[in-house]
Amino acid sequence: MPFYKSKISILILTFNQAQFIERALESVVEQQSDNYNLEIILTDDGSSDGTVDVIENFIKTSPVSIKFLAKRHEGVTAIAKNFLMMLNLADGDFIAFLSGDDYFSQNRFSRQLEKFATNPKLKISYSDGVNCVSGDLGTRCHSAETIDLMRCGDAKKVLRYLTSPAPVLFIQGVLARADFLKKIQPFDVDLIADDWVFSIKVFNELVTHGGEFDFDPNVSFIRNIHDDNTSRNLIVHYERVRQVAERYCLAPRKIKSKFIGNAIIQALKKRNSETLLVFFKKSLLYPESYIYVLLIFLYSIGTKIRILISNKYNIDSNGHP
Repeated sequence: MPFYKSKISILILTFNQAQFIERALESVVEQQSDNYNLEIILTDDGSSDGTVDVIENFIKTSPVSIKFLAKRHEGVTAIAKNFLMMLNLADGDFIAFLSGDDYFSQNRFSRQLEKFATNPKLKISYSDGVNCVSGDLGTRCHSAETIDLMRCGDAKKVLRYLTSPAPVLFIQGVLARADFLKKIQPFDVDLIADDWVFSIKVFNELVTHGGEFDFDPNVSFIRNIHDDNTSRNLIVHYERVRQVAERYCLAPRKIKSKFIGNAIIQALKKRNSETLLVFFKKSLLYPESYIYVLLIFLYSIGTKIRILISNKYNIDSNGHP
C-alpha cells in the first residue's frame, strides 16, 4: 500500500503587511516535510502598501502551492467572512492559521501531528507562541494560568473560562482536523472577533458532541507586536469585545466594565486624550468600571513600592536578602 501523506492547509489573511508577509510565507515553506504536504490559502483585504506585489512575486517561485485572492478593502468587519471562505476552500486534512505579520517557528507541525496520529479522538491542538517587539523576542503569548487551564483536558472548564472573562487564545498556534472545523464553521460573520469566537465555538462543540483537545506548551509561532495591530486600537478592540460579550458570554456587563477600566488606564499612560474621552463617556454608563481603574492603580502602586523596597534592601525575587 502506498504511504498516505496528510495535507495541511495554512490560512493567511493580510492587510498592509508588506514588511512582514514575505517572512510569514517563508516560515510556511520552511515547514516542508516528507511526512506531509502543505498548501497556503491567502486572502488580501485590499492592501495599499505593496503587500500584493510581495505576495505575487513570492508565488512565482514558491515550492508550496498558494491559492491567492486579492479583494477590495472591507476592514475588520470582514475578518470572519474571509476566514470562513478560506476554510471552505481548503483541501487539507488539517487546518492551521497564520497572521500576515507573524511567522511560524521551526518544526511547527511535527509534535502536533504526532498527537493526532496516536489519538483519533483529538479534534484540535493549541500551542504557545512568543511576542516579538522591534525584533526582540519577549514574553510568551499565553499566560501560565491559561496554559494550566488548557492542559487540564476539561472542555467544560475551558468553555466557562472563554465565556466569562475576555480570554486570550491565539489561533496561530492551532492545528485542527479540517472536517471538524468545516462542520462547526467556527467564525461568526456578524462580528468583528476572530480568535475569541473561534475558540468559543470549538469548545461548545467539544462539550456538546464530544472529542478531545490538547495544548502543546512549545513555541510554534512568533507574534509581531507593532502599532498597526488591531488589538492596539483600544476603540476598535472594545467594539470587538462588546460584540462577543453580548452574544456569547455569561456576564457581558462585567467584561465591558473591566475593559473600559483598563482602557482608561492605558489612555492616561499614553496621554491619548481622544481615547480617554471615548472611554470616559462609556464609563458614565458603566460606573463600575472605576473599580477596575482603582484596582489597577493600587496594583501599580504596590508594584512600585515592592521594587523600591527590593532595591533598597537588596531583596531578590524570592524575598531573600
